[in-house]
Amino acid sequence: MSVEVLPYPPDSPLTLVSAAAAGTRLSSWAQELAAEVARDADRLAAAWDGPAAAACRHELERVAALTRAVAGPLQTGARLLRAHAATVEGACAEVDRLRREHAALLAEHRRELAAVLAMPDVPGPLRRLQAQDTRDVQLGELGRLHARHRAVLDRVAEDASRTARQVSAAARDLLPVAARAMNVPPPPGTAGAQEGALASLLPLLAASRRAVGAHGSPPPAGTPAVLVRAWWQALTGDEQQRLATTWPVEIGGLDGLPGAVRSAANEQRLAQDLARLRATGTLDAAEQRRLDNCVVVRDQLATVRSQADPVTRDPLTAQLLVFDPSAYDGEGRAAIAVGDVDSAGHVAFLVPGLGSDVRGAVAALTDNAVRVTTEARRAAPEHATATVAWMGYDAPGLGDVVFDGAAEEGADLLAADVLAVQAARDVAPHLTVVGHSYGSTTTGTALRDHVTGVDDAVLVGSPGPNVEDASDLVLPDGHVFVGASSRDPVSYVDRFGKDPTHESFGAVRFRAEDPTRNEFMLDIADHSKYFDTKSESLANIVAVVVGDYAGVTTAAYRDEVWLLPDGINDDPEADREPTVVP
Repeated sequence: MSVEVLPYPPDSPLTLVSAAAAGTRLSSWAQELAAEVARDADRLAAAWDGPAAAACRHELERVAALTRAVAGPLQTGARLLRAHAATVEGACAEVDRLRREHAALLAEHRRELAAVLAMPDVPGPLRRLQAQDTRDVQLGELGRLHARHRAVLDRVAEDASRTARQVSAAARDLLPVAARAMNVPPPPGTAGAQEGALASLLPLLAASRRAVGAHGSPPPAGTPAVLVRAWWQALTGDEQQRLATTWPVEIGGLDGLPGAVRSAANEQRLAQDLARLRATGTLDAAEQRRLDNCVVVRDQLATVRSQADPVTRDPLTAQLLVFDPSAYDGEGRAAIAVGDVDSAGHVAFLVPGLGSDVRGAVAALTDNAVRVTTEARRAAPEHATATVAWMGYDAPGLGDVVFDGAAEEGADLLAADVLAVQAARDVAPHLTVVGHSYGSTTTGTALRDHVTGVDDAVLVGSPGPNVEDASDLVLPDGHVFVGASSRDPVSYVDRFGKDPTHESFGAVRFRAEDPTRNEFMLDIADHSKYFDTKSESLANIVAVVVGDYAGVTTAAYRDEVWLLPDGINDDPEADREPTVVP
């Protein structure tokens, strides 16, 4: 038995110390910048007065306050790095002592065995037994040395994890976050420098952990995506593979990692869950529901991969971006991408509505995603498109749909998952979120409350997007699109905010009549036809997804019927014959 004593990069503690010094310099620079801005505000006050001067002075003072606030987190990061560098340096010295002890033990063991095996008057079998006893004693001594070595590695790994968590907590206080919260843009050139400085901390921690041979573990949940991405890129391919295999649940849920990496980890978790549940004799109701969720997700991944890209004829890519089969009391949480979200030029999220869950809705939602992706490829073959079937929130049932709590909670999850796709890429794709039914309420809430980077929103069959005006959504002007069939009763329910089919809402209404619509009356079946093949709605959704705004066929807006109660609308689309889109 031997003890694996790994060599250290001789400059690893020095690298950490150098990074700490850089953090200290940045902290001092932030304080100096704040002082300079404050001086500018004072000089301005002496030379200029009036309302405009007061407003300008106020903004300068806010910028100075925010810049001063950055100095603290940077100084904290520097202090944490210096402390961790001291831990690594001490560990290096201790392992050096262990290496010398290891070499001395091996030399002594060789002498002892040689003496036993050379005894001339002892019979061979007895000599071999005595040699085995000697080896057992030696193995015990080496084992104790090995345990001491492992204790050193574990101690440094624990300190690295703790430091990473503390650095992540400090990073949340960085200027860009504070500035967005106060609606103040960061001063030019500061945000990137500071965010880049702290983004370098996790790679350094990962390097120090490798230096003492610790296998390590993923960053904790909630670590900023920029740090997760930097940590991942600092690892070798073998380390990435080992972490994804060892920690599939954690890796599958980390924002900032490529979609392909998260998908591989989530599919490993899926396979493990399937194997474990099928090996269980009798399943209770919760276990059976979890098994059903696993089976439907596995089947949908296989279904997507069995179909061909209409341009290249290669099998479609399927990625399992989100997977938790036991979430929401067994209703589950999952997101299946049809296409590669890491490279696609256009990425769309489909958000379902009332009564949706993994077992009952993922199959239909994934079918819709396949249609959007394949039609988008035909419409814009020069760019790849990926469409995410996002069953990522606790969609309400019929009994509690009158409340919007599910939309509020789902909005946070949707925003996080949309941002996660962007965080893993060097260049963000063209992003569209398509909300159907109550999913449009969740979509509107997400785009009202979060800065998501989304380019376009499409609301179909909407009972209201939780806002009174399209301008309330954090989107470019003119990039909110609405589809509503004249036969869809849900689209007339303005329960959650203003009816988006009215011109006063400020959205672009497109044609969404289905050739198979009920010819005579409102029909709940028409609420589920927005993604049907050859429908006007699907063609217009695809045009938005690929950014072909000129290709969107617009429809006349609805109006309230004069003298009748609110919610009773006159729809000019009711008498128009639907078009079959080839």
